[in-house]
Amino acid sequence: METTKQLLDDYYHFLSKSYQINKLDDADEIVTPFTDNLGDNITIYLSQINDTKIKLDDDGYTLDNLEMMNINLSDTRQQILKRICNQYSVNLSEEGILFNSGSPAEFSRMKLNLTSAILKISDLSFTQHSHIKKMFVDDVISTLNQSDLGGLPSHFIGRSGVKYDFPYVVAQHKTHPLKIVDVTNHINNGNVMQTAFQFTDIQNNATFQFVSPVFLLIYNDKLSSPSSQALKIAEDTGFLTMPFSKFDNIKQTLIA
Repeated sequence: METTKQLLDDYYHFLSKSYQINKLDDADEIVTPFTDNLGDNITIYLSQINDTKIKLDDDGYTLDNLEMMNINLSDTRQQILKRICNQYSVNLSEEGILFNSGSPAEFSRMKLNLTSAILKISDLSFTQHSHIKKMFVDDVISTLNQSDLGGLPSHFIGRSGVKYDFPYVVAQHKTHPLKIVDVTNHINNGNVMQTAFQFTDIQNNATFQFVSPVFLLIYNDKLSSPSSQALKIAEDTGFLTMPFSKFDNIKQTLIA
């Protein structure tokens, strides 16, 4: 049996071979192995601003995709959109293009942030139901707060220097380990791989001194369930995936 480090190395090698780069007149088109809610590969564009600065953008595809599915960006969704952009340091142009910019040395962080934002914003497509009054993430956090488990929003810095924000974190206390909770409305291979990277990046930071932390990804099983591949990635990386319908199991995990 390969070690987790070997498995992750194999995964990163697989990822590196899965990208496709196409030269355009004024940019490089980067087709990533991550897929959106329609199953299409997420594509971003790399362009040169000047000798010391580059830009990454989605060419407006993410919001165009929501519009095509008749997703109305209501006030609530607009607030969620702004929150996601702020969380991942991504800008939104007047033309509806998601983008960020920085030096070539910042490319890895820029690419990770933009891809993460696209995945999160694409989740808004799963909120177009007439009887849904609140967004799924808010429902989960509200339920956790009502259970008085002592969790609060918090953030951690990865070895890469990227800051990761989480909606619910239960502090380490005596024999009770730190618990970090993230929430996704629609679970797929893309966001499970993203979670695996975040968890590994955080644990590899020398300043992260917590013993045996628990990392939990809660998903909306009314919409989707993780594939066997996604479950294998989570198991190999050492984090848990739990459906929101099994809230008693979630609660037991957070108080253990």
